[in-house]
Amino acid sequence: MNTASLRTYLYKGLIVGLVPTLTIANLQSIGVAAPAKTSKPKTPAATIAKISVAAPATVKKTPAKKAPTTRVAAPANNFADSYTLGPGDRLRIDIFNVPEYSGEFFVLGDGAVNLPVVGAIPIQGMTVQRASALLTAYFSRYVKRPIVTISVLAPRPVQFAIAGEVTRAGSYTIPFTGDNRKFPTVSQAIQLAGGTTQTANLRQVQVRRAASGKIVSVNIFDVLQRGNTGQDITLRDGDTVYIARSESVSAADRLRLSGSNLANQDATVKVAILGEVGRPGTYTLRGESGGSVGGGGRVTPPTLTEAIKIAGGSTASADLSRVRVRRNTRTGAGQTVPINLLSLLKSGDFGQDIILQDGDTILLPTATEINNANSTLVAASNLGPQSISPPKVVVVGEVNRPGTYTVTGAGNTTNNNTQLNGTVALPTVTNAIQSAAGIKPTADIRQIQLIRTTRTGEQKISLNLFKLLQQGDTSQDIILQEGDRIFIPIAQNPSAQDVDLVASSTFSPVAIKVNVIGEIANKAGRGGTLEVPPNTTLNQALLIAGGFDNVRANKNEIDFIRLNPNGSVTKRLIKLNFTRGIDPENNPRLQNNDTIVIGRNGLTRIGDGFSTILTPFNGLLNLFRF
Repeated sequence: MNTASLRTYLYKGLIVGLVPTLTIANLQSIGVAAPAKTSKPKTPAATIAKISVAAPATVKKTPAKKAPTTRVAAPANNFADSYTLGPGDRLRIDIFNVPEYSGEFFVLGDGAVNLPVVGAIPIQGMTVQRASALLTAYFSRYVKRPIVTISVLAPRPVQFAIAGEVTRAGSYTIPFTGDNRKFPTVSQAIQLAGGTTQTANLRQVQVRRAASGKIVSVNIFDVLQRGNTGQDITLRDGDTVYIARSESVSAADRLRLSGSNLANQDATVKVAILGEVGRPGTYTLRGESGGSVGGGGRVTPPTLTEAIKIAGGSTASADLSRVRVRRNTRTGAGQTVPINLLSLLKSGDFGQDIILQDGDTILLPTATEINNANSTLVAASNLGPQSISPPKVVVVGEVNRPGTYTVTGAGNTTNNNTQLNGTVALPTVTNAIQSAAGIKPTADIRQIQLIRTTRTGEQKISLNLFKLLQQGDTSQDIILQEGDRIFIPIAQNPSAQDVDLVASSTFSPVAIKVNVIGEIANKAGRGGTLEVPPNTTLNQALLIAGGFDNVRANKNEIDFIRLNPNGSVTKRLIKLNFTRGIDPENNPRLQNNDTIVIGRNGLTRIGDGFSTILTPFNGLLNLFRF
């Protein structure tokens, strides 16, 4: 052998000897333990690299093309770069030009893969790249410049646990199917667990990594709010997801969560409804399907307003601005969610109409003070009383027929609770007064008291119907409910303007009775009782009665008699003037039971006087005629 050939042979032998050393150094630099030194087992001569000066032929069989020490078969979605191997994975391990050591292998329960020559190699928790580097180091002791390629044929399913504020906490398994080599995300895990509860804190979701024990905090609410998918990280086998309870959830957050696919999609819940509703109790609510007739499509879970409507609606005493929803969290601690349904009715704040979850308790409290405007608003909405049966109420005080009445929205009375068909107006205080034959002119409509029985006791409501008549304040005419008691006091010093205003109102009697007696045309000496509208004046009543007797009546003045509320009687002489309008002195508005006496003129009085004197003599003359 000449000197040049010997030099070439020694260089090649040096390179072959340095391959294991360089591979081990590379493994140590990436954190993989190098294989321990073991005795070399006897292997087929065709595959063992005998590093010896006397065997140059073996070296020549090695391909001249230099290849990298590791090769990772990674799919386009970087699955191989992120996937960590573990028990149950089915692998394809190829050693270039050594088919007898290549084949399909399973990662065993202890996390190792059992290979020819090198034996059991632990690869659990390693990526494909790191595992390839480790196997290269092991096989380099027996094979010249080994090229190890690992392919994951059948990855094991990803198993993770989810706990906290989700509908169905527990352990879940998501398999890789077909070409789908994508890891599940946190949001997919939440959906698989039935969605979150309404008290979930999606801004601080914690993911505990099984491999390192590190806890990663992500903001899933940022995904809903701004579409930041970077917060929706992927899970690995053995990870644990925990969703804590939020101490306070804003209405806007509840609305955004309920409209997302992360909310609880279970459309059947059992809730308790207490307080100021028509029928308190426990109800099972089912959501509404938004899909086709065949049953497809998303089902909308039941909401708070649907529960109130099913329970008969709120009563007139309910304070919808302080509704409370008490619910149990997954940690066992209770939570109270404040709701302002008046905000929903006034400004359309749909965030107040939260989605219910199983086990919720809804409380509608009694209002400490009745806001008549709010009561009217609620009564006109679909959250008001759902029953259209006329309520039975008591009306006492300054009405023409005090007593108990079943009042409808039209103001008429009924003798039973037969339901009304169609859309009807709900009965109000003025309807009840009309049912009691109307208010008396001497009533104090500024101090009306309504006594109402609520779930927590009696409630007194002050009403000023004078504001209704003078300012058009319809909030004073509140909606009635079953068992209301209305008391109308007597006015101490009613003004003439107040009396006139009450007499002309819709809740005054339909007709009043007045007595017109005396010298009436065609009814001289007899008179009678007339039914006239409550706004009738003195002059109008005289005309309705038929006018004066042209021969006998005194057309200049009449006697006017009125029965006062205190039982006294007032009599005064009124000078007649038919050209005058309404005048409290000479042409007053009449009240119920007023009496008008039309007197005789002077000539009639003289004639009647002579007739009275001559009456006895007329009798004597009649005797002499016989």
